[in-house]
Amino acid sequence: MRFFFIFFIFINLFGANLDELVKQINKNSPDYTLDITLVKKIKELNYVNPFLLVEKIKTEEDYLNLFFKLGNLKKEYDNLPILIKETNKKIDILSSNNDITSKLQTLYYQKLVEIYNKKYEFLDKNFKTFEKKVYKKLFDVKFNPEDAEKNIDYWNNLLKEKQKEFEKLNINLQKWQILNNEENIKKIQQFININIQKQKKIYKNLIKNYLVLFFDALQHKDKKAFSIAEKIEFFSKKTNLTEINDILNDFETFTFGTKAIIYNSKTELKNTLDKMISLIKYPIFKIGNNFITPLDLVLFGIILFFGWFIGKYYKKLIYSLRKKYNISYSNATLLANMGYYTILAISFIFSLKMVGIDLSSLAIIAGALSVGIGFGLQNIVSNFVSGLILMFEKSIKVDDYIQIDENTRGKVIDIHMRSTVIRTNDNIDIIVPNQDFIQNRVINWTLGDEIVRFRIPFGVAYGVDIKKVEKVVLEAIYKSNLPFLRKPQYKSQLIFIEMADSSLNFELFVWVKGEYAMRPRGTKSEFLKVIYEALNKAGIEIPFPQHDLHIRDSVPFEVKIKKD
Repeated sequence: MRFFFIFFIFINLFGANLDELVKQINKNSPDYTLDITLVKKIKELNYVNPFLLVEKIKTEEDYLNLFFKLGNLKKEYDNLPILIKETNKKIDILSSNNDITSKLQTLYYQKLVEIYNKKYEFLDKNFKTFEKKVYKKLFDVKFNPEDAEKNIDYWNNLLKEKQKEFEKLNINLQKWQILNNEENIKKIQQFININIQKQKKIYKNLIKNYLVLFFDALQHKDKKAFSIAEKIEFFSKKTNLTEINDILNDFETFTFGTKAIIYNSKTELKNTLDKMISLIKYPIFKIGNNFITPLDLVLFGIILFFGWFIGKYYKKLIYSLRKKYNISYSNATLLANMGYYTILAISFIFSLKMVGIDLSSLAIIAGALSVGIGFGLQNIVSNFVSGLILMFEKSIKVDDYIQIDENTRGKVIDIHMRSTVIRTNDNIDIIVPNQDFIQNRVINWTLGDEIVRFRIPFGVAYGVDIKKVEKVVLEAIYKSNLPFLRKPQYKSQLIFIEMADSSLNFELFVWVKGEYAMRPRGTKSEFLKVIYEALNKAGIEIPFPQHDLHIRDSVPFEVKIKKD
């Protein structure tokens, strides 16, 4: 009913049936051939109910063909909802077009949806009936399990040969790929594709012969059918014949009943659980007098995980209490990190005890670790100890602005046990090993306070009045809104530092505080702008590099003029 309702809406939407659309086809249209073809296709679309000829089945081969036809029907039944959905999407896309071709295409897809829906409704009602008919016919056919077992041995041996051949082809393919020989690569790929197709044929033959064993087991109500079905399921995945697995399960239910299948499932589940339990309890190595099993390792990991989780929660708790109890960020970081690593250490020791490891037996491991530390782990230990020193000494704290070298400076974001994170003014996080702060010289711009003296260099031309320069520059910066300290103890100064080749060079000393001290280039830029504008306004010349060439009169030289 749903389909017919949709079909009715679409027909009214376009306002024409097939005959009316045919009348509207333009013979001079470039799509005329396509339109006529669509009309023929629409007329040819007719629905016929699927059927299976069960009565004529007599031989083993006939029954196998019938079973695979049932499998194809099952595959079609499973795919019909997808086809209906995809075709409806096409109809939705075409609904916005009003040309004749689009209307014909819409009508064609509507007809397809109608057929798909009818087929799906029919199979939904009758597939189980087909399945039962095929199942009942099973008992009228004589199967030959002896020949099937011989065939299985033959096909298995052939499969092994093809698999070895496949491996050799892959090795050759890699060889030609290394040599970048495109011609031989294509040849080998063709051989590989042929090999894959041959393997698929072998899998299909194996499925056929295992089906013979399966059907024979069903006839005799032999529970070997379950293990045979598992083998068929394995091979069906190799050949894209997975639709037959559901039919096999139904045949098992028809033969053994639900109780037998449930019993078998419980047995299989119990066997699987027993195997898993024995596997996780199997000792994999020994420490002291204790054997360690996978279960011990899982327990060890769970305890460590909970220790890590509690440690993370502790760190969040410390940071949340920081504002309430007026704790500085650096002290909060120290408390958080120390507590976090202490909790991890306690959980590690506790997990060792829980798995039954005697801590005294770890003396041997500790000795081995000491040798390892002496060689490969010395940098890690050095960074760890350096981290402890930094945390307790507080020579570098979180939020300090530090400079490691000429090009590396920034704010300390976090101090870990192994490394420290510095965020530069470019918003780049740099991870620096802690031992670098202990072994090398580090400039901490904000260790005592946040006040820093900046030196802003500039030059003027020779012949300029120096006192005028000093007056103009100092007046300009004091009248500006530049971020510098104006208190008497932090008085700004202009220093005349040298008479260079092309200029008289000065340095302006100013004291800057807070965030402006932590972005030196930007702060210097602001001062230089004010200085440049003040000098320019006062008519004071700003020099540029120049060289004078002096020619002595005593040295004669000859000048020749050539005419073109």
